[in-house]
Amino acid sequence: MATRKIIGESTAVLSLLKLIGKVAGSKTNLLVIGESGTGKELVARMIHETGPLKDKPFIPVNCGAIPETLIESEMFGHKRGSFTGAISEKMGLFEAAHGGTLFLDEVGELPLSMQVKLLRAIQERSFRKVGGNDDIRVDVRIIAATNRDLEAAVAKGTFREDLYYRLNVILIRTPPLREREGDIRLLAEQFLKRCATRFKRCPSRFDEEALAALESHEWPGNIRELENLVERAVTLSTGDSITLDQLPQGVQDAALRARGLPTHPARRSTDVAATAAAAQAQGALVLPAADFSKGPLPLDEILADAERSYLLAALAHAGGVKKKAAELLGITFRSIRYRLSKLGMEKDDASEE
Repeated sequence: MATRKIIGESTAVLSLLKLIGKVAGSKTNLLVIGESGTGKELVARMIHETGPLKDKPFIPVNCGAIPETLIESEMFGHKRGSFTGAISEKMGLFEAAHGGTLFLDEVGELPLSMQVKLLRAIQERSFRKVGGNDDIRVDVRIIAATNRDLEAAVAKGTFREDLYYRLNVILIRTPPLREREGDIRLLAEQFLKRCATRFKRCPSRFDEEALAALESHEWPGNIRELENLVERAVTLSTGDSITLDQLPQGVQDAALRARGLPTHPARRSTDVAATAAAAQAQGALVLPAADFSKGPLPLDEILADAERSYLLAALAHAGGVKKKAAELLGITFRSIRYRLSKLGMEKDDASEE
């Protein structure tokens, strides 16, 4: 599957694309920094797929998602019997990426003990499997990414200085959406087109008032927040265009502030039933009545639509941050990831972060 392109005509995006073009032809290690949701994995994939390693493996790993007790085994593999549960030999991510690119997302989340082993593997271009005695040599390009301030982490002693400079041969910064003047409309319209291929019924456009509101918003969740918002608006829309009243309250308030008008008081309710009733009254989510006179009802589809609507609303309110959205819904982080995956809503950093 081809990697999505970086969409935009702003000065910030054009500068980013120019830098990608310069570094793609080399095998130098790179560090991609930027806020959550700015497309750091998309940048890494574009560099890989437009350079000399394009026909080699691209192996992404989220360093923050692997339990500390398992991360060494995931990175370097293990020998059979090396620990309880190691019933067979396993290839690690470094070995799987041999000849290609290993993308270390959220590299700032690595524990110090693993940072030492990672530094050695990068310096020596070799490693040992857990429980193994033989060095395995690899030729891997490292692209690391983080939304953390690694220089501050180095100063605090939570990130190794030698590893930081080993990764930071070339630094690439992905700009936040608020710095990409003129790109919000392009992105919103592109996401709307993508939704059209996924849903049987889809609005064909945003009206001008809605677009102006999108441009007024600060977008703390960046591209991921915008994409989630578009999907939510499509789900709630009943006409041919998406209007201002179908956008989240925070976006509507941004539009009011931009015009010097007072905003609506924050809507806070812990009563799920009251929240659902209010949403129905606004046309946000209307469930079919339990009328079986005309035949059976597709219960699974009905419940999936309701679940999708609440997930999208929570993600939009949380700026695309899954952990915050899970808290809003009273579920665990693991549960929201499972639900998003089940409904086909789990996205890459490109559109994810």
